[in-house]
Amino acid sequence: MTTEGVIIAAGQSKRMSPDLKLLLTIEDESVIRRSIFSMMPFVSRLIIVTGYHHDAVLHHIEDIQGIETIFNCNYMEGMYSSVIAGLSATRGEHTFLLPADCPFVCPQVYKKMSVLDDDIVVPLYQGNPGHPVRLSRNAIDSLLKEDHESLRAFIQHNPHQRIEVECSGILIDIDTMDDYQQALKFHKNKEGYLERNQ
Repeated sequence: MTTEGVIIAAGQSKRMSPDLKLLLTIEDESVIRRSIFSMMPFVSRLIIVTGYHHDAVLHHIEDIQGIETIFNCNYMEGMYSSVIAGLSATRGEHTFLLPADCPFVCPQVYKKMSVLDDDIVVPLYQGNPGHPVRLSRNAIDSLLKEDHESLRAFIQHNPHQRIEVECSGILIDIDTMDDYQQALKFHKNKEGYLERNQ
């Protein structure tokens, strides 16, 4: 059963301007590289969808072996256009889909979601949905044929499996500078917890 991955890194990051949020660092690694490295062990192929900051993102990740990048020329139409662009390039039986500003997805999330065979799988933390979403080939084909306003709308209109995970990181994305400061605190607290419980 082949599983691929799509990471969306095409947005304008208007609320973080002039900073490019995906290149901001958390400890010694950038937001986007953390997102990439969290997913890589669990997929056979990883596609990064670029857009507004294409050149900066491409230069920042070009040294990472085993990833592919595609440019969404319709990125100004919003994130869903990048979702469509990324999923259109997939071939696998299942695909993980993750926004690039979600750097704290735990390995056990990917592991737990990977054993399920449902068409659409959404992780929950304490009942709250987060990232990544996992889609089957059947679900992807349906999404590409149907007309929806967003990925959320597509999921809501189709049967999907919701699975509880023990990873609050699935709820964390970075849209503002305050989000970034909270992410730094989250990482510091997480690392401290791991050190105390080794």
